[in-house]
Amino acid sequence: MPKASIIVVNYNGQDCVIDCLKALKGQLFQDFEIIVVDNASSDDSLGEIRSFLQKSPFTGTVRIIPLEDNLGFAGGNVVGLRYTEAEYIALLNNDAEPDRKWLHNLINVMDTEPNVGICASKMIVAGSRIIDSAGDGHATLLKGFKRGEGESAEKYDLQEYTFGACAGAALYRRKMLDEIGFFDKEFFLIYEDTDLNFGAQLAGWKVMYVPTAIVSHKVRSTIGHMSEMAIFYSLRNSELVRIKNLPFLLFLRCLPVLIIGSIFEFLYFAIKYRKPRLYLEAKIDALKSLQGSLRKRKCIMQMMKKVDNKYLYSIMTPVWNKEFFTMKIKKLIYG
Repeated sequence: MPKASIIVVNYNGQDCVIDCLKALKGQLFQDFEIIVVDNASSDDSLGEIRSFLQKSPFTGTVRIIPLEDNLGFAGGNVVGLRYTEAEYIALLNNDAEPDRKWLHNLINVMDTEPNVGICASKMIVAGSRIIDSAGDGHATLLKGFKRGEGESAEKYDLQEYTFGACAGAALYRRKMLDEIGFFDKEFFLIYEDTDLNFGAQLAGWKVMYVPTAIVSHKVRSTIGHMSEMAIFYSLRNSELVRIKNLPFLLFLRCLPVLIIGSIFEFLYFAIKYRKPRLYLEAKIDALKSLQGSLRKRKCIMQMMKKVDNKYLYSIMTPVWNKEFFTMKIKKLIYG
């Protein structure tokens, strides 16, 4: 049995997925299997993957799982998990290229930190020295965010606990997933990792950011930057995360900031991107899922939650935190 299973979900990745596989082939740590889940791609990426593997076979097992329908990033990874056997589960975007020591450095941390259920990578925007994600945070604004986004790649060089990890390049402990579950397929894409991060924190697991686990990321090459799909699922799924995972008293504590943030969020999409209707459609769709989300919430609060609200609040980033506030202002101006 391999030490790690790597799941790569592919959707129309003809221009990037082979580079991803080449980077995996060059990993220093080689005790892994690969599960490639193809989300009913309409391009020839699946054919190119098969051709590449035939010409350049891996030492470990590589399984290709072609799906008849696009189940999104969440659903594709859920399917992929069924085929894994290893102690650790790595997720890697098809548009990501890990440094040769990426998996080695993540596994070293997992092996030495038994309380850590998730390890986050340092993701760099491809072709630049700009950070895409240095682990994920969760603000008292009650929304997840990428730590260090837009900052110089020389920053965020300390290994430290953080709220969560971007699932585009992360390592998960199977023992934790067996305890709390994996992605919620209803999310389809975007914030499915925030939902899982929150679940891990509620259950008392730690998340470690590993700055030496470096990945080059062609950001949103599949769904597009600020596409209607990206906006819809971002706006809808942020609500699902709150409904499912946020303790009520903590919600009340953060409610004033949430209200102010929601007003600015609506104005941002209504004025800057001229999509007020899409904003409302996303929020209404979240309400349609309310009954199911409340059932999931009941299970989480009764069976999974092991930490108190004071602890959860202490690991959230205050909305007036200088780095967080500066990042939000930059996104407001530049998109």
